Formats: sequence, structure tokens, C-alpha cells
Amino acid sequence: MQVPYHIKLSLQDYYKSFGKWPIPKFSYNCPICGSADCATYHGYYTRIVICPLTGFSVLDFPILRFLCHNKGVRKCDHVTFSLLPIELVPFRQLTLEFMILAVYIRLNKQLSLTNALGVIEEKLNKLGDVADFINISTLMSWERLILAAFALYLSSGCKELCKIDQYKHILSYDTKLLLFLVTIKKYTSLNTNNPIRGPAAFAKEFYKQLGGTDKLALFLFGRASQHRS
Repeated sequence: MQVPYHIKLSLQDYYKSFGKWPIPKFSYNCPICGSADCATYHGYYTRIVICPLTGFSVLDFPILRFLCHNKGVRKCDHVTFSLLPIELVPFRQLTLEFMILAVYIRLNKQLSLTNALGVIEEKLNKLGDVADFINISTLMSWERLILAAFALYLSSGCKELCKIDQYKHILSYDTKLLLFLVTIKKYTSLNTNNPIRGPAAFAKEFYKQLGGTDKLALFLFGRASQHRS
């Protein structure tokens, strides 16, 4: 089971200093069974993370895992949960912000998929050849992901995050997707004590509005392990 988590560090700093900062505790509420004083740290697994915006790319990015001791009422078949940094999307290697900006560039500039790759290379990429990690098929899949997220947002009842009800009646595929992208690109979190911005903030607060760890809330972008059939 995956839970979005604000690590309060850049991905680079998190990676470089992993093991040097306190492991977070979930003593107040276990995401799997809901009980207090249940979940305990259970190690970590690694995954590929690529952020062309910052030039960060590693094969062994650590993701914290926790074990549920089943003190409450279990909500799913999982016995462990992992803390996925909010900058990331379930089962995808590239960061959420990069995917959002890449699709935004194409739609905002009304570029073909082929021409969009060249502009993305120029504007967003600090790594090697952009063709090493993105192609036309990839870009199309991101557009489908964002369109699905838009539809999920509209059906969720989380309208307090931003005022986009009017988008329901926009017929143009590109237009409604572009308006959604503009909204989440500029988004500032509702938490005034620790305001975070952009797509990661919007995705995190969508999850929280749906119930957070009190029930099996949905990720806005991508389907987490607990919701895969």
C-alpha cells in the first residue's frame, strides 16, 4: 500500500542524507488498520527516480516501508505501507512536475508531439538526451493520465481546492486539459503553516480531502498498489 508523503526535503537532499534524519512515526493512525500505536518502521525498497528539471537521476532511490501489526480493523489485504514522496507518481519513474510541465508546453504552444519533444529538451531537461527517457508514446500516456486525473477531480467532490466547475462544459479536449494544467501549476496549498506549491501540493491535498489515512483515498495521478486489481 502506498501513501503520499511530504518529505520536506528536495529529492536530492532526501537521497543524499537518507539514514541521517529521524524516521517518521505513524503512532497516531496506521493507514492500513486505523489504529494508534500500531505501525512500525520496516525498512525500505528502492526505485528509479528521474527529475530532468533538476538533473537528478538515480537507480536506487529509497522508499520507506512500515509494518501494520493489525491492532485495528484492516482496510485491505496489505500488511505494509510505503511513504511515496509527493513529487513522485505510483509506478512511474519521472517526477510529477516534469510530466505536468511537459504536457503543458505542448498544449500551451499547440505543438505536435514531435515538435514538443524538442522544446521539452530545450526548456525542461538538465540531464542527457531527452530521448533516453521520453518519447511520443510516453508523452501521449501522460496526457491520458492528466485527463483521467481531471475527470477524477471533477467527480470527487473536492471542489474547495480550486474553482474549476465550469470546465465540465468545455468540449475541446486540449482546452479543458490546458485549463486544468494552468490551475495545478499555480496551486498553493491550503496549509498556511507550511505552504507547498504546484502539482505535488494539489495532488497531496486531493488525497487528504478524500480522507487521507482514515480510509483508502485515491491518488489523483496514477493508481497506487492498493487500488490495482
